[in-house]
Formats: sequence, structure tokens, C-alpha cells
Amino acid sequence: MTESFPIEFVGGSQDGTIIEATAAPDYCEVAVNSGLKEIYKRENDAPPFLYVQVGYAGNETWK
Repeated sequence: MTESFPIEFVGGSQDGTIIEATAAPDYCEVAVNSGLKEIYKRENDAPPFLYVQVGYAGNETWK
């Protein structure tokens, strides 16, 4: 069994959304529509993790 923890999103279309997750990468992407993704950056190193929207990317690799 894997332990989960809260992640809160700030900015963008996910502003104020809190989810339960089992991983907290440095960056994550959220699909906004078929050709655009929002990029969020983790701002802290301990739960609850806070992800702040830092930009947008198309379907190309942005990392």
C-alpha cells in the first residue's frame, strides 16, 4: 500500500484545486485542451505540496 499526501495547485485552470497524490515531481503538466498544457512547479519539499503555475506548453517536449 502506497501512502498518499495532498497537493494544492495555485494559478491557472487548477487554482485552488487540492488532490491526493503518491508522487511529487519537481514539475507537472496539466492538459488544458488538445493542444495546450499548463506547467506547474513544486514550491516546497514537504507535504502538503504546493504547485504554482509557471507557464504553458504545446504538445512538444518542454523539459
